[in-house]
Amino acid sequence: MISPLVSIVLPCYKAEDTIDYSLKGILNQTYQNWELLIIIDGRNDILLDKVKSSSKNDKRIKIIYSKKNRGVIRTRNIGIRLSNGLWLAFCDADDYWLPNKLTYQIFKAKEENAGIVCSAFCFYYQGINRLDLIQTKKIIDYSVMLKTNAIPMSTAILKVDSYCKHYFPSIPDNFVHEDYAFWLTILQKRSIKVAYISEVTTHILKSRGSRSSNKLLSAKSHAYILTNFTSLPKFKIALMMINYIYNAIYKRYFSRFSLI
Repeated sequence: MISPLVSIVLPCYKAEDTIDYSLKGILNQTYQNWELLIIIDGRNDILLDKVKSSSKNDKRIKIIYSKKNRGVIRTRNIGIRLSNGLWLAFCDADDYWLPNKLTYQIFKAKEENAGIVCSAFCFYYQGINRLDLIQTKKIIDYSVMLKTNAIPMSTAILKVDSYCKHYFPSIPDNFVHEDYAFWLTILQKRSIKVAYISEVTTHILKSRGSRSSNKLLSAKSHAYILTNFTSLPKFKIALMMINYIYNAIYKRYFSRFSLI
């Protein structure tokens, strides 16, 4: 089986407490043909020293150090621009990949001729050492994505377009879910097969007080993205928001199973 190069984009900002954990998951991948672009977003010598120590002079790892804090959108876009792989993967600096993540996903991509592969994941609650299993949607397309963001960023791999690379669109700093805007713009432009793996590939750290855990902010951000990155009329946006709230409640209370 041909092993295409996977470019892993890992933005870092104030991640000195979690970066070792994330790097361990990447370095322990059974799939070996990858490059890792670590973009340190803002002056942080402690984080830089940790990244250099954990990388162990692995030639597959490239460290990009920005003294200026540019934000996660511009940081990820720097990684995409500098990437060389046929596939792009994204890992946040507080998330952890299980060893077979890339192996499973590259195989699944070939099996289903898919351009995006994502998977189930676990929310990890560090303080209470708890894992909650989350399944999103087994069938994912543009119509499904209008109702809910069914492609968790740290679980996904994306095949690079043969004509151009896709970048994260800009959204105001007071909103979140830039990944949702990214997937929507891609699925609008390209006819692309999305494959889903029911096995867990990723642990996503769930932190109290984080912007992404703010439910009201998440709902406002979802509405903003639907309004500005789709051509839906207002009444359909209202219907999509009802679906969004339903899916959020379902995921929170009915599709979550505690593993430890």
